[in-house]
Amino acid sequence: MNLKELIDLYRMQSRDSSDGVLCEDEELTIYANEAQNEACRRAQLLVDSSSPMCTVQVPADAHVVKLDARIINVQRAFVERQPVGVVSVQEMDAIWPGWQFEAANTQVTHLVTGMTTGAVHLFPRPIAAVQIQMTVQRLPLKPMSKECDEPEIRSELHKALVDWMLFRVYSSQDTDLYNDTKAALRERSFEAEFGSKVSARNEEWVRRGAGMLPGAIA
Repeated sequence: MNLKELIDLYRMQSRDSSDGVLCEDEELTIYANEAQNEACRRAQLLVDSSSPMCTVQVPADAHVVKLDARIINVQRAFVERQPVGVVSVQEMDAIWPGWQFEAANTQVTHLVTGMTTGAVHLFPRPIAAVQIQMTVQRLPLKPMSKECDEPEIRSELHKALVDWMLFRVYSSQDTDLYNDTKAALRERSFEAEFGSKVSARNEEWVRRGAGMLPGAIA
């Protein structure tokens, strides 16, 4: 389905299709993009190894690498085609205390998460410039804006995005379509497909390396 078909399905299911529609296409486009982002955050739907964001050039002696903001999590990595560990700062502190003060070396062995927001630290610092290639879990590359634009997630999941669009419209007290009962039903339908929402704190808990931390925060 493309963006126009998502909006058309919304209008058919909400009956918001008469003259003088209650929710304009511009607002529904925002909700459609929200829906895909929510789906990707909840269900980890987009895994990527080939986009430009997955390859990073690192200058010599650099030790912090900024990640693209659309990257949710780094799942695996190679430095100069050699596999390296992706570990949390807690794990690294446990196995190699004082690791960040070690001298530069010819071979990077680990990418360390959870020490700088939106970045990974290289250990050891590379003496020469290196290239990092990553497999990442990410958000969509760009928002849908044109009628012909399609969601990046698999096609069989597209219809479920309309549940989020309906949930957002039915939740808005500024329109005549406000209906908290219908909103709750549509939210449950969206969750049935993509999973329940977790807090940003829980997402960060996973991103920083759940293995060495206490239990997840509710």
